[in-house]
Amino acid sequence: MDTTYATLFSSTGKRTLFGYTNFFIIFQNLVTFGLLGWLSFGCESSTETASPPPNFVIIMADDLGYGDLDAYQTPHLDSLAKAGLKFTDFHSNGAVCTPTRAALLTGKYQQRVGMEGVIYVRGETRETGLDTTQVTFAELLRQAGYATGMVGKWHLGYHPEYNPVNQGFDFFRGYVSGNIDYHSHYDNAGIYDWWDGVDTIQEEGYVTDLLTQHANTFLEEHQQEPFCLYIAHEAPHWPYQGRNDPADRFPDTNFNALGSREDRRGAYQEMVEVMDESVGSVLSTLKRLNLSQNTLVFFCSDNGGVDSLGNNGFLRGHKTQLWEGGHRVPAIAYWPGMIDAGTTNATIVSVDILPTLLSLANSQLPKNFVTDGVDFSKLLTEGQTPETRTIFWRYRDQWAARQGDWKLLVQQDSTYLFNLAQDISEQHNLTATEPERVKSLMDTLQNWEAIMDQVLQKTQ
Repeated sequence: MDTTYATLFSSTGKRTLFGYTNFFIIFQNLVTFGLLGWLSFGCESSTETASPPPNFVIIMADDLGYGDLDAYQTPHLDSLAKAGLKFTDFHSNGAVCTPTRAALLTGKYQQRVGMEGVIYVRGETRETGLDTTQVTFAELLRQAGYATGMVGKWHLGYHPEYNPVNQGFDFFRGYVSGNIDYHSHYDNAGIYDWWDGVDTIQEEGYVTDLLTQHANTFLEEHQQEPFCLYIAHEAPHWPYQGRNDPADRFPDTNFNALGSREDRRGAYQEMVEVMDESVGSVLSTLKRLNLSQNTLVFFCSDNGGVDSLGNNGFLRGHKTQLWEGGHRVPAIAYWPGMIDAGTTNATIVSVDILPTLLSLANSQLPKNFVTDGVDFSKLLTEGQTPETRTIFWRYRDQWAARQGDWKLLVQQDSTYLFNLAQDISEQHNLTATEPERVKSLMDTLQNWEAIMDQVLQKTQ
């Protein structure tokens, strides 16, 4: 147990969130036994202080499939899952990169903030980005006194006005496109894409290692104040390159966007395992700085694994699809002394992160702030599952609605209904036997879509 912070424990040995609960129990007992005078005397010589606000480290993998952690050597993430809370029913809001990141940061459906599709390195979408009028969890936490930092993949706008430092982050080191060469740091259009804030910077190194280095430096520099660090890994997104592979991308040259290495499976495995090393390094830094017991570490992926190399386990589908394999992803929450080790089947999505962080920070959401997420802080600290709600997905010509165990999926002219508690692999279409449930979910989905379309029109 860290002794750096005032960590009060309950009778179960589990710390209370801000250290107040045990104080009032003790106070009540002192009054009962007529010892209030002793308490007054004690207060003159010693002042009890509450624990400081918790720190947050959000780690997001890129294209990591539901079964990828079981397929490769990931000892640090395995240990994290064993010591923390493992989610079996966590979902990305999008089936691709940009939408999920927009939802994560804003606490709103990506449709509500005009980020429903991918921002590509070429074409019209390159001129777009997350509107700076949108409020991110970084902005809200900074207003609450937190130092905020981001390393890694942004993918919410190329132009400086959309840069992370203009969206609530005090510090940013990484790239703004969807993917870069792990060594030369050129994007898919042959444009150099490695940034220190709003300025490009020349820096040699393998992307995963650089992110780790800057993440640890941020922790060192802000160990004396509340902080929120967002680590957005490139791995295991293509190009498929290991630490010792050559750079493939340079300006004014033809290159294979996926990378030149023939053994892509081997490269993919190495990328996952090096990312696992990065997680271990960050956890080691937190422990060395005596920050572990006051820091929530949350790990997840931005969407399901790709069709060719990703491992989505027993789930049907993959990245870009709204089958479970496209958006049910690995997720782990770790906070020693506050989160009990175990597994939860609560249905949680990326959009829930923002209200949960604000709740744990004991900070109120601004007046008139709209969030589509739910606060699952009590799931983390007390094991209370949030109430059942309807969750929605939309990407291109696919729609889905989830209510409890039931999932409606619409693709072009086909409609599917699944009971995920009995059929997580989505093999048995129940539309013929559950017509009333289909109609109810379809009506709910269409109402949601009408609302989102109205909002989307206003953002365009």
